[in-house]
Amino acid sequence: MEKLFLRLANAIMSVHAILLILLFTLVGLLTVTHTLFNEVLPNSIQGFERVVATWGLSVAWEASLLICTVSSQLLPKRITSLMALCSGVIVLFFIHAFANDQPPLEIIKRWFVGVLITLVNFLYTSLFFARWKELQEHKNLASRVAELETSLEAKAAELIKTQYQLTKSKQDVERLVNNVAELEVFKKSEIEKVTCSFCRQVFSSVYVLASHRTKCNVNPKKDQRDSVFEAVV
Repeated sequence: MEKLFLRLANAIMSVHAILLILLFTLVGLLTVTHTLFNEVLPNSIQGFERVVATWGLSVAWEASLLICTVSSQLLPKRITSLMALCSGVIVLFFIHAFANDQPPLEIIKRWFVGVLITLVNFLYTSLFFARWKELQEHKNLASRVAELETSLEAKAAELIKTQYQLTKSKQDVERLVNNVAELEVFKKSEIEKVTCSFCRQVFSSVYVLASHRTKCNVNPKKDQRDSVFEAVV
């Protein structure tokens, strides 16, 4: 039962229900307008021409009223107000609300019915426009949400890729640091091989170093040839 009431509520609130009532109102007003035009057109127009004229004018007027009311935000307020007033006057003429040969209560009834019909037409036309605009905004919002979700997924993939590259870069940096440390040790070892153990002077090669060691002023065995073990040290 709850689902039934929920479906009924959704049907009542839908744009289809509003459009259905609006169409019923327009059909009724179209008949009213057609009858009024048929009464006021000159008798010189008869037959097929009169039918075409009355129906053409009535359809054109009701369609203009509908379009202008729906697009009221694009028109000056005085234009839409004037068209609504004209629509109400047409109904009042149709129901003979201006006839003075009627009791006051009957005139009040006719005026009330005329205002009521005009109000219903204007109300449902405006409601249809508002509901339609809401649906369009909802569709645009859903489309925007889908675009944002797609963008978010792309950003998430880009973030994962960036994190992977960052991790790889850290590993490369650690490897480079280790290589630099090894190179420093190797460099120190190579420099030590061409450094005089007495005066700590660095030479370009071990041969120059060997020649220097025998003449080094700090060498206690100056001018004596190094033994094999001393040359290595």
